[in-house]
Amino acid sequence: MGTLLLLIGAGLVFGLLVFFTAEEKSLKDADFSDWKGLFTEEVKAIDCIGKFNTVRYMLIYVITLLVYDLAIAHFVFIPNNFALLEVIAYTFATSLIGSWIILLVKWTNQPIIKLASSFMYGAGSIGAAGVAFAATYLVLS
Repeated sequence: MGTLLLLIGAGLVFGLLVFFTAEEKSLKDADFSDWKGLFTEEVKAIDCIGKFNTVRYMLIYVITLLVYDLAIAHFVFIPNNFALLEVIAYTFATSLIGSWIILLVKWTNQPIIKLASSFMYGAGSIGAAGVAFAATYLVLS
């Protein structure tokens, strides 16, 4: 149980760091970047996706998490004989807690864009973990 909690914490921290870095790289020239703190205008989400290469940076985020989750599944989950319950706990705890953190930290400005940001984090995290664990268990088990 302790190993699983450490993995959830490490996955959460790693996922949030990668997501915030990818999001800020995509918004580096925007007036509403979180790190710049300049929330001067309301923008539409569809404009952000096209203008700031959001899809490219989300793919970088998902691929990075996929590689991380493949390593976790191969080196920790398979050798420790973790079952589906532990896989589900790792997958959903990291995505839900991370999405809640994004919403709590970023809700004050641009709430609609931050809600979309939270959904992108959760969907990317669940998708990457699901594919990684499925591939690892199919190949190695």
